[in-house]
Amino acid sequence: MVELNRSEPRQIAAEVVRKLQAAGFEAYFAGGCVRDQIMGNTPEDYDIATSAHPEQVLKIFPRSKRVGAAFGVVMVRHCNRPMEVATFRTDGVYSDGRRPDTVQFTTAEHDAQRRDFTCNGLFFDPMAEKLIDYVGGQVDISARILRAIGEPAHRFREDHLRMMRAIRFAARLNFSIEPATWTAIVTHANRLAEISRERIGLELRKMLIAPQRYSAVQMLARSGLLQCFWPEYAALDEVGTKLSRLAALPQKASFPLALAATVLDLIEDHKHDAQALIRQTKALQTNLVLSSEETQWLQWLLINLPIMAQWRTLRLAAFKRLLAHIWSADLLALYATERRDDELRELTQYITELKKKPLAPDRFIDGSDLIAMGVKPGPRFKRWLEELYDRQLEGNFIDRPSALKAAKELIHGT
Repeated sequence: MVELNRSEPRQIAAEVVRKLQAAGFEAYFAGGCVRDQIMGNTPEDYDIATSAHPEQVLKIFPRSKRVGAAFGVVMVRHCNRPMEVATFRTDGVYSDGRRPDTVQFTTAEHDAQRRDFTCNGLFFDPMAEKLIDYVGGQVDISARILRAIGEPAHRFREDHLRMMRAIRFAARLNFSIEPATWTAIVTHANRLAEISRERIGLELRKMLIAPQRYSAVQMLARSGLLQCFWPEYAALDEVGTKLSRLAALPQKASFPLALAATVLDLIEDHKHDAQALIRQTKALQTNLVLSSEETQWLQWLLINLPIMAQWRTLRLAAFKRLLAHIWSADLLALYATERRDDELRELTQYITELKKKPLAPDRFIDGSDLIAMGVKPGPRFKRWLEELYDRQLEGNFIDRPSALKAAKELIHGT
């Protein structure tokens, strides 16, 4: 008997299975949750596969909703927790390289055969505590092998994005990709260009926010998949030796931070060319459908990294402004990927001292003060405001009266 971890979400999912079985249907945990528990990991969620058709599931769980009517998927809400319940099915032709044109409800065995990889093709009956394996997934999990179910080329022709999913799973699980599966990925890598940019971007996000991002990008490069969405700088023979920044990131990293590290790793010759960096971020915004915030975040990191490198000689106010920015932690993490430990210790000590006082205190002088002094809004208006705040950050005056005096001297002395 396979030992599986227990948790409250698992108990709720098991209760859904129990109700389906009590109504006379087959019902099992399915896919990734079974794989994760076999490996000793806690699943993020539980999917359930059943012989019950959607209408029958809805009768048993009246508060449920169809979320994939064409594919037999119902979102069941039980004990205020949503989970997907899908009817066993086989898939028809994938004419768009994304999803089947038709599906047919079938048996658990046939349902397992239409899934992507053997590690994801397992079922588990929580009532009988029994693993159900039609595809050899348990053996492959034990051997840490990622293997396509059935003929690999056929799996990837059905849904081209499965090639990126293979890379993501292999990196995340620390699995090796079975030779025939790897060959099929390399052979069909160019078909990824037929997939929507949104779907590619979502898969890359999942890879780059995971601790195993370095391995994932290496495999993307070696397989040829990287070229499909990063043609500008995909020098594949060299990528494996160019990912030092990506490898040096902390385990937990935001997507823009990981993407910035990857950009710098892959365009080493242009890393000091601000215009080249901006062009690259715009290309990635298009190729990966980055949000406006992600694009701004990425650009801010790339543009300010060279400024950060001058921290010893940087004006104190400019350095404080960097440290007070919402993305400063990412900037520091990116900077740390290419610096010696002794320099980082010195920088950390300096920042610790600065943070003993607020980095971005309220301004002593604002626009209304300048207007009261007879200054009209214009180019000098903003410049004076920022200069006064910079002086405040540098401790040139410590209260509002001294700041007002400095403002009058600045204005009348200019």
